Amino acid sequence: MDIVMLGPPGSGKGTQGNLLAEQLGGRPLSTGDLFREILQDESHPLYPKVQVVKEGKLVSDDIVNLVVEDGIQKPEYRDGVIFDGYPRTIGQAEALDRMLSGMGRQVDLVIDLNVSREVLFYRMLGRQVCPKCKQVFHRDQGLKNCPDCKEALVYRSDDNEETIVKRLHEYEVSTLPLQHYYRSSRPVYVTLTIDDASLSAMDVNGQILEKLKEKGMLQEIK
Repeated sequence: MDIVMLGPPGSGKGTQGNLLAEQLGGRPLSTGDLFREILQDESHPLYPKVQVVKEGKLVSDDIVNLVVEDGIQKPEYRDGVIFDGYPRTIGQAEALDRMLSGMGRQVDLVIDLNVSREVLFYRMLGRQVCPKCKQVFHRDQGLKNCPDCKEALVYRSDDNEETIVKRLHEYEVSTLPLQHYYRSSRPVYVTLTIDDASLSAMDVNGQILEKLKEKGMLQEIK
């Protein structure tokens, strides 16, 4: 089962992808992790191409697609992938379709987290991260240290109003067209509107599972 998670920055795609991986199978894929792995291996055939990351240059769709295509060939992705943050453009979505088709697979499900701007700002401006285990918390929880690692929680440098506005604009320009792309194609498309900042990750997860159940997907996946 190959699943694409859509949603603006701060929508909780990563959190929900991890939960769904445990519940439905498949493995979350992070393009950032794939790039970091290649950058640490000078013998990797894509090592020269990903040097643009170190140089701070814009990474082209072609390079991102090559990195993803290389990544999903790994044994751990054999039973399915939960794509978080990829694809970001129509070109990447078309490339992903070609990759999966060559493996006898396709995008089976798209989950679109439609989160209001008010909730996004609340989440990102209050977001705290454990630098060791990468768990995400919110300042309203009143935690100073990660309950598991005991490391001091930190705020992400890009979680400020100016950067958030810019990231949301980039999402609207580049990524929103993916909604039309996937709605008009074969995958089951599930949209979840989130306008209540008090909803927990498990609350949202429960709503996603309920929608999948309504579409008959849970039985199919299991």
